[in-house]
Amino acid sequence: AAAAADGEKAEDVAAATPATAAEPAAAAEPVRIRVLDALTASGLRALRYVKEIDEVSSVVANDLEPQAVAALRENVRRNGISEDVIVPSTGDAVDVMHRSKPPDGQRFEAVELDPYGTAAPFLDGAMQCVAEGGLLMVTCTDLAVLCGTYPEACHAKYGSYPLKAKYCHEAALRIVLACMEGHANRHRRYIVPLLSMHINFYVRLFVRVYTSPGEVKKSPTKLSHVYQCTGCETFSLMPLARKVVRGEHEKIVPGQGPPVGRECEHCGRVHHVGGPLWTAPMHDPAFITELLKSLQSGEGAELASAKRLIGMLTAVQEELHDVPLFLQLNAMCNVLHVTVPPMLSVVSALMRQGYRVSRSHTDPSAIKTDAPSRALWDVLRCWAATQPKRSKGLSETAPATAMLATEPLVQADFTPTREAQDLLAKKTEAGEKVGRFMPNPDEWGPGSRSTSHAFG
Repeated sequence: AAAAADGEKAEDVAAATPATAAEPAAAAEPVRIRVLDALTASGLRALRYVKEIDEVSSVVANDLEPQAVAALRENVRRNGISEDVIVPSTGDAVDVMHRSKPPDGQRFEAVELDPYGTAAPFLDGAMQCVAEGGLLMVTCTDLAVLCGTYPEACHAKYGSYPLKAKYCHEAALRIVLACMEGHANRHRRYIVPLLSMHINFYVRLFVRVYTSPGEVKKSPTKLSHVYQCTGCETFSLMPLARKVVRGEHEKIVPGQGPPVGRECEHCGRVHHVGGPLWTAPMHDPAFITELLKSLQSGEGAELASAKRLIGMLTAVQEELHDVPLFLQLNAMCNVLHVTVPPMLSVVSALMRQGYRVSRSHTDPSAIKTDAPSRALWDVLRCWAATQPKRSKGLSETAPATAMLATEPLVQADFTPTREAQDLLAKKTEAGEKVGRFMPNPDEWGPGSRSTSHAFG
């Protein structure tokens, strides 16, 4: 019963990929994975690891509340599993992780952090107790904090100042990644993201952790501050540092900035500054491709949410992984006070000018592109010229007034292209229908904090 529950949540990803926690061994010995479920609650996920992943040799299931551990023991008994395989533990998760680090302890090949709210207090311990090349899986449900509703709290917890923006859910992922990288760097380690997703009301991240002082020096090149216009919400990124190659040597030097003037070049409003956040790729395309192959080949057929997982992973796979953040088509048209054009028309116009374009798994109306912001606004200026003018209620100081008065440098052609049609098609290359943006599941949203654990 425990293994069949929670079918819509992202732990199905972990259950479907048994070989991700460690590289396959060169020798003939089978891979054996020790897992730490640091905040186990009733032990549902610990049970699923044991029942669904053959390579898992044992799971240490820890919780601070004795009632939760009692529920865990009962669930382990009902599922016919030995406590040598799922090892109950009562204590502070940070203490458990610190006791597992060298030289006195034994590290875990996979570490699971799924608290109620923020995972920030547990990241430092997790970075020390995960094995070399091991898998760290983190869930954060405090999206109000990460998305800018409480920016001071976000800076206190994650060390980054968020901005209110349409890309807030992707920014939330990048803020958590930056926080994880910072904790890893303190111990001469660094992270390699495999998969980072915004799902329902939380963010879920899968990263591998390695040790290398040389790679740690490059970490500032993966972080950037964000300059965002207060009028049209156009943003620019300023890397903290950059890598300079001189002959056979690499050197990390300070970033150059600011990337914009005090006033926005498009509408004349001032900029707000946020960050730092992670601006390196937050997915591993090869990993996602293999994961999709595994699910589509039927290995994940027993998962209740297989169809939903395939849709979400397809959306992630199609993203431009080297383009951080995005602009939202609906919001841009709202700034200009024009009707929203078909996504196909805008994507076709940008692609015809030689730019790369994709959507984002966090927002169906998102436009991720390597085109400069001026090119994207020019496309919408051309679209606005074909629409009835909405002069009523538009003040002289409104951003749209200045932006629409600027002539586009290039006239956009909105004729649909085959490339754009293929990008937006709801089918895979094999011709199968895929729903990338599924409706919210039943009983959507976070539940209330548990106060007791009862079983009978």
